[in-house]
Amino acid sequence: MAKPTTNTFPWSGSQPWDVDVLVVGGGPAGLAALTRLRWLKTMNPIPLSVVLVNSGPLGGLAKLGNSILTGPSLAFPAGELVARLKKDLATYPAPIITQTVVSVAKKESLFITTLADGTTISSISVIMACGMLDLRNIHSFWQKGVTATFGNRANIGAILKKELSASKKPLILGGVHLLQLREMILEINPGATLLIDGKTQQSNENTIWGTLDHIDRNAKEMRVNIQTEKGVVSLETDRIVIEFNSLELKRPALPQGLVARANGYLQEQNHQGLYIAGDCGGPPFSAVVALGEGTKAGLSAYRYAHEFKYGSPAPLFAYYGDDSVGADTTDDYQLQDEDIPVHLLDHWPPGADPALWPQLDGRTAIGKLKKTHKNIYAQITALLEQRAITLCPRRDHT
Repeated sequence: MAKPTTNTFPWSGSQPWDVDVLVVGGGPAGLAALTRLRWLKTMNPIPLSVVLVNSGPLGGLAKLGNSILTGPSLAFPAGELVARLKKDLATYPAPIITQTVVSVAKKESLFITTLADGTTISSISVIMACGMLDLRNIHSFWQKGVTATFGNRANIGAILKKELSASKKPLILGGVHLLQLREMILEINPGATLLIDGKTQQSNENTIWGTLDHIDRNAKEMRVNIQTEKGVVSLETDRIVIEFNSLELKRPALPQGLVARANGYLQEQNHQGLYIAGDCGGPPFSAVVALGEGTKAGLSAYRYAHEFKYGSPAPLFAYYGDDSVGADTTDDYQLQDEDIPVHLLDHWPPGADPALWPQLDGRTAIGKLKKTHKNIYAQITALLEQRAITLCPRRDHT
């Protein structure tokens, strides 16, 4: 599936919004949410559209080091968790826009999300899963000039001493609490530079306030581009150390229009249709928490957007139960999840065949369907324009 650029928005359609659900962030939380929006065990057709906005490579922090879910017996070697999440995305793909989100605001009943290039996307629901730090392409240099602190307080000092002593021009990336380690860092290596992720203060000697933009590498060193309030600063370094404790204590920045707690992480809001998942919601930080919150956010956004759009609850019996199934249920009672929902009949385009509905399952090739359904492409186009469905094409479709 070709990845659309922001120039393809707004998508054509009869509804006054561009996409039903917008997911911000492509780490474990965002990818889990995206998967559950595209893959629902109770229904074959997916009557909602979704787009992912992600500024860098898919995976987020899960691309750095191992991902331990509940303990050593349930752990993924570096990159394997991301590989599995990307495999699901390849099976149930969604459009991806490689951009940074600048602001999110609710205007009347819809959310308006503004991107760095000035593009705006309107949606029924938004899932914020933007993590604790925008890593851009730093994962490409992991254990190849880039490392990180981890563990307890003693480990932080030991790792910094080891890494800084072996470097000529080290760069230490962290949050505002990194300033508490400044004296110790410069005592170990006077040539060190601290990069404080944020734009609240002006840079000074040995300390830069800004946002990591990109890393390039020549034979011996890395060139780091940093976006500051006065423009882009470029510097060379032979080692980058991510100091996670300072980042976990306070998140540097969030898109405008969102409510943050004192520690900078997202706070639950009263906006119906806005959901928070993963590290951007604050501690505890864990891959399994991110996956769980992403899954919950995906299903919650699905329920909200479905009812907003069609005026009745989504048929998600497998996840939330069904209070219409009472004690007097007979043995021959059957749920009709595979049939076209009654409330969609009002949106069904003239001339479209309702028998087509259960076959739009994301697994049956359009080439096969056109043998039994005349004007298949016109029917699907009409359903898409009416927002009755969103296709889930596989890469092996013809």
